[in-house]
Amino acid sequence: MLAALSGCSGGNPYMGTAEDAMEQQNYDRALANIDSALVQDSANVDAYLMRAQILRQRADSTMPPDDYRVLYRQAREAEAMAIKFDPGARSDVESQRRVTYAQQSQRGAKAFRRARQTSDSMAYRQAAAHFGAASATYPDSASVILNEAYARLNMAQSKQAGNMAGAIPVMERYIETAEQPQKNAYDILSALYLQEGQTQEAIDLMETARQDLSQRPTYFQVGGSQGLKYSGTVEANGSSQSVSGTTPGRVSLDNASSTVRGTFSKAQEKGQLRVQLFYQGTAVQDTMVSAGSATLATDLSQEAPLAQIEGRLLNAYNQAGQTEKAMAEYREQIEENPENVTYRYNYGSMLLQAGRLGEAVEQLQEAVDLEPGNVKAQYNLGAAYSNQAREVQDSIQTLNDSLRSISQQAVDENREPTAEEEQMVNELDKQIQTLEEQKQKIFRQAIPPLERARQMADTDGSFRQDACAALVTAYVQIEQVQKAQQYEECAGMQIQTGGDGGGN
Repeated sequence: MLAALSGCSGGNPYMGTAEDAMEQQNYDRALANIDSALVQDSANVDAYLMRAQILRQRADSTMPPDDYRVLYRQAREAEAMAIKFDPGARSDVESQRRVTYAQQSQRGAKAFRRARQTSDSMAYRQAAAHFGAASATYPDSASVILNEAYARLNMAQSKQAGNMAGAIPVMERYIETAEQPQKNAYDILSALYLQEGQTQEAIDLMETARQDLSQRPTYFQVGGSQGLKYSGTVEANGSSQSVSGTTPGRVSLDNASSTVRGTFSKAQEKGQLRVQLFYQGTAVQDTMVSAGSATLATDLSQEAPLAQIEGRLLNAYNQAGQTEKAMAEYREQIEENPENVTYRYNYGSMLLQAGRLGEAVEQLQEAVDLEPGNVKAQYNLGAAYSNQAREVQDSIQTLNDSLRSISQQAVDENREPTAEEEQMVNELDKQIQTLEEQKQKIFRQAIPPLERARQMADTDGSFRQDACAALVTAYVQIEQVQKAQQYEECAGMQIQTGGDGGGN
């Protein structure tokens, strides 16, 4: 009778003591007795199941989310041992897990909503703990892992000097677990990597994201109120088809690459109908109606849902010093998006730094044509011209050195120059004159964008001072010294009329 009354003690005195301790919320004592019971019988299924129950009861959502999740992970491991020794326990264990998962997910969602209303970091912490427990209960559930990451990010944002890097491992687990990770998750994790100086990790992730998202199917997602019946017409690739179904539903658009259009109507008067058009893993169109029909239409060739990832990837290449790879990527992106000012400016600036000045001028000129108010593009265009002029000056200096060498040789030998030497001098003089004219022409080309950069720059900024310094040099080189003097104070420099070049 005593054995029967002890419930799941199974004749093991440690089990009864563990159960009493658990009821008294003395969890350390309860777990110690479970350990003793398992020493006596390592295949004690009831002991493993009670261990799982104690661990879950021990969890307190005010504790750090990592600790909370660990207890639920250990509970799952205890249940796995119970199933190992008694496969017949699987059904009861799975039933308990479903209840636990639902409870923790619901508590996490409730805490998250409360946190958004109050901006309470503790509520976000509790949400992260509950979502973490749900993911520990079902480790392959990507949605709660992502929710935990969002809760952690919001918890950090709601604190002063909060460390958002704590969300990185959770977001990594989501990317590894999800069959098709959300684009937003790729964006956030890559940004966190870059923020923490993990440039190569960011590059690897964004290369994976770009490949993954670019291969995603295009489709209409039909949702809104659960169970609504809908019907409509979809046009893509020059053909039209009638569609119908019940929300939530999906209408695939195989190989759609140009204009697509969809019109959807709901059969019931009540409820809302939401229709989204997904392209490359991104909702590029989204609408919701309570009455009438929902219509979406767009030209997919004009959509660029991966532009943010591609832009960040190019910046990461630059940070990692992978210049040639970045340049190749920029060329490819400019071919696909010739009117993207950012790509033109960044590529032109890289070419400028690499000393490929002719190409730099071409790209930066395109950038300022597309966006005349881009002060950095204006300045770099002027700098590219100035550097071109300095290269010409270097060539002039080389020719002048040759002239001096010819003259010095005649002096050293105490003789008059030969006819051949005089011919060489005449040819060098002509080349120098041609290059001088070319240099002045290039400096004149540098002045307009530098003037615009100076006018648009902040009055007291160093950027404006750099533009003024470059203008001083340019005006001196084209022999407009009085004009150059107008910028002397702004440049913070003394005019050197024999100078050989402008700013960077």
